[in-house]
Formats: sequence, structure tokens, C-alpha cells
Amino acid sequence: MRKNITPAIALPVAVVLGLSGCGQDETRAADSEPSSAAASQIDADALSLDGAWVKAADDGMTAVFGELHNSTDRDINLVAVKYPEAKSVELHETNEDGSGGMSMQEKKGGFVVPAGQSLRLEPGGEHIMIMGLQKAIEPGEQITLELVTADDQTIEATAVAKDYSGAQENYAPGEADGAHDGHEESGNSEHGAHGDH
Repeated sequence: MRKNITPAIALPVAVVLGLSGCGQDETRAADSEPSSAAASQIDADALSLDGAWVKAADDGMTAVFGELHNSTDRDINLVAVKYPEAKSVELHETNEDGSGGMSMQEKKGGFVVPAGQSLRLEPGGEHIMIMGLQKAIEPGEQITLELVTADDQTIEATAVAKDYSGAQENYAPGEADGAHDGHEESGNSEHGAHGDH
């Protein structure tokens, strides 16, 4: 009698275990899909340019400011910015020129945004320099930029244009043809030191 009961009990137990095993496999598969999607979402949102604005300009040069924010647990190196309505775009820094003034030049190696931190781009400091404007940027207009990281990731950012009379810096020697003291970034002379990119 015991021999007959054991197989009768074993069969339902095996069926229950088998079904629960299938359910776990499906759950695991379902769990792995969102985590992959979440990972790609984190990558897409890893770097942002918050509060971005650009100095309105008819032609020549202008600059973009804002706050680069890194939401990851690793440093991110911004190495380039693309803007289709200009001949070239560079990442610039402003340093003391040794005579009590400030001098603007290309930032070698780009901007490094530390893990979980922000880097402020502002007049008189680090900024994105747009040169050789092929189309005027009017106050209130929004422009779209592509931020390019050292690992070749591209992030889209939007900046709103506004009138601004500041951001008067000098160029370091060789940084701009015809640059002079008090030259404004939105002036009409072209930035010719690095050519088209």
C-alpha cells in the first residue's frame, strides 16, 4: 500500500516543482530585460548639460554655458561638441595671462566631469566656443548641440539663446587671428588658429 501511495504523491509534487521552475525561469528572463533597458537608460542619461544657454550672435563667434552633470559612478571626459550651423566648435578654458588679465584658449584633453558631480560652464571660465557661425542665433531661439565623450558616446543637448554683453576675454597667443584686448566672444572676427573641424 505504501508503494502505491508514494508514486501517487510523487507525481503531483514533481508537477508543482516543474511548474514553479518554469515560473522562475520566466521571471528571471523578465527581470533581465528591464535591467538591460535600465542600463541603456542610465547610459543615455549619464551626462547632461543643465540650464544651458548660448550668447545670441549674428555671426562670428559665440559661447555656450550651463552645468555639465555626471550621474554615473565614473568620471566622464567630454572631448568634443558638434553644432552643424558653425565651422567649428571647441572646448575652452580661461586662465590668468600673467599680466593680471584673463586669456582664453582651447582646453587640451577636454572637460572631465567627476563621478556624481557637476562642472559649471560660465563666462570667464570653462565654456563651449562656437566659431564661424553660418547662421545667426537670435535671442529666444533654441539650438541643439551634440556632446561627444572620450568613449565615443553622443548626447544631445539644447541651449536657449539670450542677449549677454559679458564674456569679454582675451585670446592666448596664437588662439585667434586678429584677436585683441577686450575682444568679445560674439565678435565678428573669425577664430582661425585651429581651422575647420
